[in-house]
Amino acid sequence: MTGVLSSTPQIIASATASAPDYVLQGHNGDIFGARWNHPAGETQLRRNAEHVLVYHLSGNTDVERLQQGVVTGFRSRVGSVTFMPRDSESDWRLGGNTQVLHLYLPQSLLDSFAQDVLERDACPEIEDFFAVPDTWLDGFFRMLASEAPPSAAHGNRLETLVLDQVQSLLVRHLVTRYARERVSDTERTPARAGKTNQLRQSVLKKINALIHERLHEDICLKDLAEIACISKDHFLRAFRDTVGQTPYHYLLSQRLERARVLLREEQAMPVAEVARRCGFKNLSHFSATFRRMTGVSPKGYRG
Repeated sequence: MTGVLSSTPQIIASATASAPDYVLQGHNGDIFGARWNHPAGETQLRRNAEHVLVYHLSGNTDVERLQQGVVTGFRSRVGSVTFMPRDSESDWRLGGNTQVLHLYLPQSLLDSFAQDVLERDACPEIEDFFAVPDTWLDGFFRMLASEAPPSAAHGNRLETLVLDQVQSLLVRHLVTRYARERVSDTERTPARAGKTNQLRQSVLKKINALIHERLHEDICLKDLAEIACISKDHFLRAFRDTVGQTPYHYLLSQRLERARVLLREEQAMPVAEVARRCGFKNLSHFSATFRRMTGVSPKGYRG
């Protein structure tokens, strides 16, 4: 892997004297996650700059965590999840090679959720937990893995709309399930959000127009939520309840539909140009996505 790590990934790299297999980046290049293959040994982690959510991908399960010399966690099953708050201090002992996926969550991300959804200035503190079985988080990380590789391994970046959705869904789950202070149902769905999760047809038309106008661009969740005049978190749920898809998967379906039209009607247009006009990051990403969604390659579709 090339490039310079920053903040929390750099702290972990220094502590473990290793580098991640690959990093997950947003469209602007910021690192929000990384996959690590940690060898057997002992490691001290001191004051990460961000909260770290750790998913046990595979490998050795003989994992021990100590805090102030006291064992606070032992054994980590594959598929379990650990949360390390920022500024926390812990010692780790690994009995063998362990593969994990990290997500790095800045406090500002949690506070934004609290301000938009809970109408609080700051987010309730998340519990420090070790190797918990969580069906929702297990499915979440599997979904993320399906969106990131193989492009992540080749340095490509996740689209802003994907990352926005991922972070919004994740923060909501962490706050509603693992906050030290219980969050009431009323706070999770503020009165100002309205009594229904359905978007008006007039709003959907405006959203559709923006998506088709900017189909080839990087669209963020905020752009779409502002049309509906609601928070990003509420918009994500309302859009899914109304359309039956997340905003990103709807955007992807529209890109694929335009690609089908161009492939049929513009026979002389190179497939790479079709990919560019439809907003795909590169030809390989377009080809892989088109085949996965239609069962044939772009060239095969042309016949």
